[in-house]
Amino acid sequence: MNKNKLNALLSLVDDPNLEILQEVEKELIEFPISIIPQLEDAWLESKNSLFQERIELIINKIQFTHVKKEIIAWGKTNAPKLIDGAILVNKSYNPNLLIDPILKVIQKIKQDVRLEINDQLTALEKVKVLNHFFYNIHNYQPLSPTKPTNWDGDISTVLAQKQGNYIILAIIYAGIAQELDIPIYGIHLPDSVLLCYIDKKNNEDNNSPDILFYINPIDKGNIFGRKELESIMLNKNIENRPRYFEPTSNPSLIKRLVKHEISVYKKLKLNSYLPNFKELYKSI
Repeated sequence: MNKNKLNALLSLVDDPNLEILQEVEKELIEFPISIIPQLEDAWLESKNSLFQERIELIINKIQFTHVKKEIIAWGKTNAPKLIDGAILVNKSYNPNLLIDPILKVIQKIKQDVRLEINDQLTALEKVKVLNHFFYNIHNYQPLSPTKPTNWDGDISTVLAQKQGNYIILAIIYAGIAQELDIPIYGIHLPDSVLLCYIDKKNNEDNNSPDILFYINPIDKGNIFGRKELESIMLNKNIENRPRYFEPTSNPSLIKRLVKHEISVYKKLKLNSYLPNFKELYKSI
């Protein structure tokens, strides 16, 4: 890192010319995230409130830019993990998020389930074991969609509170399943987040995988078939399209979470967060 360049840029942070400020911000944002402690030191040493205010904004932009790059890289991996995606969404507005507590909770649920499943169990039996631990032992419950909060999609808070919106619960449930090699994925159905169990043994055609059954993650993992899904679609006035019965990718499910966050933050009039959410949505 060029310290002389950094000092030169910092000397221009409180410049009254907004065009100069924009150029300074643009250059500082390109610095690695390791620059933040030095920016914080500059904030502490300064008595200029305008300088401090602008440094805070620049730090926030650097942190968000870093998370955005992380989520773009996550989406390009061969098998992006749902839990990791949810953590990155959480980090986009809480850059100081502690990740270890999240992973410890996930690991505990996985350990409990792993002790009770084996290759001799049927797909149905495996899901029943997962349901038992996720809903009955660890007691995760959905929150009412009519009472949105600014935390019901945060994986960190949801794991601590054992409550969350329907999307984050589906993500955590499917994420745990996938890490246990249980092939549960989201489906394309709009305005709902339901899951499906893919038949890996007969899944030779990746473009049209066989689905054994569907799962409702906000109804204690209730299992149902294609006819029941057709009834759900009919009751919700959703057009019956073949793609709505098929699995979706993990990035698509994370994108649904961000879309939901945009909707919730609009309702709660927390508008300062919306630009970042919208930018994150486009990045996935």
